[in-house]
Amino acid sequence: MFKIRSEVQFDMAHYLSGYQGKCANIHGHRYRLVVTFSSEDLHADGQLRDMVEDFTVVKKALKEIGEAFDHKLVIEDNEEGSRLCRELEEYAVVLVPYRPTAERMAQDIYHRLQEKGLSVTEVELFETPTNSCIYSEEDTCCQ
Repeated sequence: MFKIRSEVQFDMAHYLSGYQGKCANIHGHRYRLVVTFSSEDLHADGQLRDMVEDFTVVKKALKEIGEAFDHKLVIEDNEEGSRLCRELEEYAVVLVPYRPTAERMAQDIYHRLQEKGLSVTEVELFETPTNSCIYSEEDTCCQ
């Protein structure tokens, strides 16, 4: 198995609808996104010969994802989120169809990269320097 990794960082605020506790208010993080791309075999020919993926393509895809969230306020697209979005309409707000936890964001980013045709196998999203979520679609649990 061959694996390559690339990463990007971005600053983002989010609001967790329905959350009670210290993080109930709008708050931000410095996110660090580390993505792993894997393949049993390397490309056999063409420009990608002997590669898993082209790092240039990978870095471009991660940059696009970083820019989609960088310096944005991410809010769940529900009734509460829509109301908050209207109140903050002059700011860069992104509505997403999920509660913007590290877990759901990692899953969303995984699928965004997969839709680009990249061989993504793991997304690790650090919400703080010591707390992260890893999302993959491999069933490695309980083996």
